[in-house]
Amino acid sequence: MRYAVFSDIHANLEALEAVLAKIDEISKEKPIDQIWFLGDLVGYGPDPNACISLLRERTDVIIAGNHDWAAVNKIDLDDFSAAARISAEWTAQQLTEEHREFLANLPERLDIGDVTLVHGSPYGPLWEYLTSEVLAERSFEHFSSRFCFVGHTHIPVIFQQPLTANQTGNAEASEERRQETASAATAAEADESSACHSGSESSPSSGPGEDERRALTEEGTAEEAQGAATKTAAPATTTEATDSDCAPTDEETPSTESDAQEGEYADIVAALEAIESRTSEEEIVSAEDRLNSEIEELLALLGLSQSMIKVTNEMLTPPEGHWDPPAGYRAIINPGGVGQPRDGDPRAAFMIYDTEAGFEFYRVPYDIKKTQEKIIKAGLPQYLAVRLAYGR
Repeated sequence: MRYAVFSDIHANLEALEAVLAKIDEISKEKPIDQIWFLGDLVGYGPDPNACISLLRERTDVIIAGNHDWAAVNKIDLDDFSAAARISAEWTAQQLTEEHREFLANLPERLDIGDVTLVHGSPYGPLWEYLTSEVLAERSFEHFSSRFCFVGHTHIPVIFQQPLTANQTGNAEASEERRQETASAATAAEADESSACHSGSESSPSSGPGEDERRALTEEGTAEEAQGAATKTAAPATTTEATDSDCAPTDEETPSTESDAQEGEYADIVAALEAIESRTSEEEIVSAEDRLNSEIEELLALLGLSQSMIKVTNEMLTPPEGHWDPPAGYRAIINPGGVGQPRDGDPRAAFMIYDTEAGFEFYRVPYDIKKTQEKIIKAGLPQYLAVRLAYGR
């Protein structure tokens, strides 16, 4: 069986379309059996309804992310930064009633064959960021399958841990379990809601408390550390283009298509240039460094520093290309983010999981400028547009 797996679209339609086009290209060489999505369809980006519609049309399994539930009031926005909160409130106003109900009913965890699917981590399905071997060690205790696929951090990463003797015995029977559950999942495709919500049991969350969530949540710390960048969280003042702006008249006909676009998006381009001139990649990286420092301090307070806990897993950065999981190991695997990469590479990320051949990790370019223009035009926080170009 072959599965395309990706996460964190964040209402970025251009990135989603680029990923799906690449998956279609790959499937022509060797078929893809199913597409799995690991949460956060919405939030930050300008096209929530279009992304939900396209994802429901194309995917077989969808689980909930924290931004998905925030947009339908299933999560308290107090744990979000100003920019994330503004985008969640804006998204809530844009959603159709059908899409609102769809997001509200997404499961937060699924177990399919020998794979567990969660957005954050097995320990904290919606909120926890797996950023170190120490945190991953705790999560390995909260799932029993060989693989766990996660998103949330928007960074491709692998945590691998040796199988115990008992787990090795279970791994030998995993192929039979995969075939049985794959047949069940295929039958469930006829019912779209069943494909997203059933076929596996949803496990209750026993994740971190409110204080820990807030400290570990990038949206609640890194963005607020931006200083001047965060001050741009107030909606930008832009002018919506009207039909007359787009269509030339007999009296005034733009000489070229670029002239017409310049007239329509002059205010947007000016806003982006102004923001980029005062928000550098170094400032964004500096904010992330401060976040990492705060996380380390929190781990020490919780007694979770590496010196206080036996770490049996190792953290790897997956290659762009093939990765074969070593025999006798289980793994937590993050394919990276589609619409909001955070590893310094702005290209959209996804992976192919082949039960016989291992994993392939991909990066796909998309029209970032177009998404940025939409964000500014929608009046969303300008910082959300700027960071797309940096992959931060």
